[in-house]
Amino acid sequence: MDEIDIKLLTALKKGIPLSTSPFSEIAAELKISVEEVIERLNQLKKDKIIRRFGASIKPSSIGLSANVLVTWKVPESRVQEVGKYLSEIKEISHCYERTTDNPNWTYNIYTVLHAQNRSVIEQMVSELSAKWGLEYQLLYSTKDLKHSLTSKEMI
Repeated sequence: MDEIDIKLLTALKKGIPLSTSPFSEIAAELKISVEEVIERLNQLKKDKIIRRFGASIKPSSIGLSANVLVTWKVPESRVQEVGKYLSEIKEISHCYERTTDNPNWTYNIYTVLHAQNRSVIEQMVSELSAKWGLEYQLLYSTKDLKHSLTSKEMI
């Protein structure tokens, strides 16, 4: 990785320009060609510096005003099967397995689900629970701290 790669990653962290040719704008800012921008991104991916290149959309900006962390009790023998199924549901943005060291908290699969409202979420989770015979807990978000706090407030 060289200085141009670092500048490219820094530029992309700010967001991709909303234009018909965003790579042209990035290339102009970095004083390199569009082809070089694309080549560098491909190399960064190949070198596993970046995992993927894609859009990150705030759910609320597309009408998904409710989100919830759902914790599931999944038998160890079914973690892979259930985890794969849950991870393929379009409304689920995250799906993780966690250890359950606390005997009072035995939920081992965590998913983040986004929907238009809480009733849609509750219906979906209820159906998933019935399908797989799983216990769950719903932990609704109350505030988006990552996007709502300034850096001074976080200190």
